[in-house]
Amino acid sequence: MKKDKHSKVIPFPNLKKRLVDKGMDALKEKQFHRALEYFSEARGMDEDQAEIQLGIALCLMEMGELQEARDVCKKMLHEDIGHYFTVLQVYLTILIQLREYNEVQATIEAVLQENQLPAESAEQFYRLLDFSRKMSGTEEAGEIQDEPSSYEPEDWTESEGFMADSSRQIDYIQSIRDRNAAKHMPTLKSMLKSAHVHPVIKTMILQVLMEHEINKPVEVEKFGDELTVVPASLADLSDTPFAKQVLNLLDDTLGAENPTLFEAVRELWIRHLFVLFPFLPKPSDASLWAAALHKTGYELHGIDIEEEEISASYQIPSFQLSEACSKIRQIERMSYLGDEQG
Repeated sequence: MKKDKHSKVIPFPNLKKRLVDKGMDALKEKQFHRALEYFSEARGMDEDQAEIQLGIALCLMEMGELQEARDVCKKMLHEDIGHYFTVLQVYLTILIQLREYNEVQATIEAVLQENQLPAESAEQFYRLLDFSRKMSGTEEAGEIQDEPSSYEPEDWTESEGFMADSSRQIDYIQSIRDRNAAKHMPTLKSMLKSAHVHPVIKTMILQVLMEHEINKPVEVEKFGDELTVVPASLADLSDTPFAKQVLNLLDDTLGAENPTLFEAVRELWIRHLFVLFPFLPKPSDASLWAAALHKTGYELHGIDIEEEEISASYQIPSFQLSEACSKIRQIERMSYLGDEQG
């Protein structure tokens, strides 16, 4: 009878949302046990909500219940619950704390084989892969000889395998991050000018040169355009006045009508700039790119919107809007290292 009585209880309106909000607040205040109670109660109402599951995993991890936290994240990954790479990063963090380095290595290698690694996450994943390999003892002396550090500048242009292998190129870049980058400048300069090297990898090279404060000019080729830059003088494109102006215009329109979609489109813009770096989008019309991001963002999320409506809102000719949208879609495909420059 007691069970039947409870089965007829009608929850308060928005109770699940209030529980999740309270859980998030408690999590921010590092009250992990209390946060877990809120999330667990909310999970009883919606077991598959990503925010609830990830909140539970974070609480368990902070409380030292690492095996349980690992299992929650593993279930999320297998059932495609939540943002894949966000969950994956938490999962890998837990595995490292558990010292399950073989699983870290296997997981990252599986992701790399899918060729769907976000450009902005490439460096982190390759560093973590290198760390896990060393910790699990899988790098034998013979294997280390084949590491990218063995590439000499004079050999690079003759190595077709290296030219066609993004993974080896990234390994090479990571291998010199903590070394004297000046010794590798002939190779790096050749890579920056080569039409065969992925634009994302060229961005990674420039980031290394910026970190090493290289103040000698280098030539960069991307998408048929060439530019001479001094790495030490470069800054992140997303911090430029132009990039911020685009987001401000977008926020005034898309941000006002759909804040969640605005955040997704903001990330799209950051990826776009990352691939283009150090080039800025052409033409340098902030309204045009805000409009194109607005329309492309809707399309990528399966929402129909009339091109004329966007053109009118941003006062942009339709033919310019179509061209800009096409460029954004092209660059978005290339923000994953599995795609080649086109």
